[in-house]
Amino acid sequence: MISTFLYPSSPKSPHPVHLTWAKSVCKYFIRTPMKTGIAHVLSLFSRFDVTKIPYNDVLLLESLYCLPFARRYKKRVNPKTKIISIIADTSFWKKKMTLSRRVYYKLYLDYVDGFIAVSEKIKKDIQEYIERPVEVVRPFLVHKYNKRKTEFNKKILFIGNEVKEKGFLKLVEAMKFLPKFELFLVGNCYKAVDKIPKNVHVEGRVKSLNPYFNECSFYVHPADFDPYPVSVFEAMYAGLIPIITKNVGQAEILKKEGLNELILENNKPETIAEKILEIENKSVTWKKTVSKRCKEIAERYTKEKSVKEFKKAFKKLLNKIR
Repeated sequence: MISTFLYPSSPKSPHPVHLTWAKSVCKYFIRTPMKTGIAHVLSLFSRFDVTKIPYNDVLLLESLYCLPFARRYKKRVNPKTKIISIIADTSFWKKKMTLSRRVYYKLYLDYVDGFIAVSEKIKKDIQEYIERPVEVVRPFLVHKYNKRKTEFNKKILFIGNEVKEKGFLKLVEAMKFLPKFELFLVGNCYKAVDKIPKNVHVEGRVKSLNPYFNECSFYVHPADFDPYPVSVFEAMYAGLIPIITKNVGQAEILKKEGLNELILENNKPETIAEKILEIENKSVTWKKTVSKRCKEIAERYTKEKSVKEFKKAFKKLLNKIR
């Protein structure tokens, strides 16, 4: 069986986790154009020759951005090709289900034979939208940062881009209720912030995350929806105490581990501030225990284990759709 991995032409693609997964089952790797909107996608066909995709049995897509080209390949080159797509984004999040997206799915989605989701929530969202087999595979910890300091302070870290559903604007707003705390914003998220309180430090893109993981005690990720942010695992491995919403992928793991106290009821600024104060007021012994447990949890999600689970899920999907 020959498989090809298609990934969109984006600075964020291919994600190192997805590429590692693909290397375990695919022989060929091809970048496809990436544009949003039906008209843009259709205009790209004249500039992308699907016949350059090797003759194969399976097309593994990094995202649904690649689907128009996979559909065209299936119609023009090999009708028997199976299409499996990784879903690690907001593709099926109801709040992102715009009219244009629904039209896009109407045109292309029926050509997908199966999905690999990075969380149970995404699996549920997919199955509520389309009847297709879905397997869940958790991503692995990519970068490991070791925290040198063991004492706890009132310093908070957030890492992310300017996509507003990540919740950083609400976290910035929450800092008004936390005058004794400091927040470090790392990444392009600062571009979306208009007014920055005095206790918020805008760091932007940095060469190394080590100084921030070493300096801060809390990692707060109050997203409206974030499938499975690697930064949460990196922070947990570094020993930071995570505070996240139920709509962040790792919340499913924290719940299973009995760490419900680290999950926000909602991401209103007042609620975020209250939760940070609640965790900060815990005893040092409690915080050390939770920090150690979070590190141990992150350590379990190794590349070897994740790849093994991906290959198993990939094979299981193929058996279901043959």
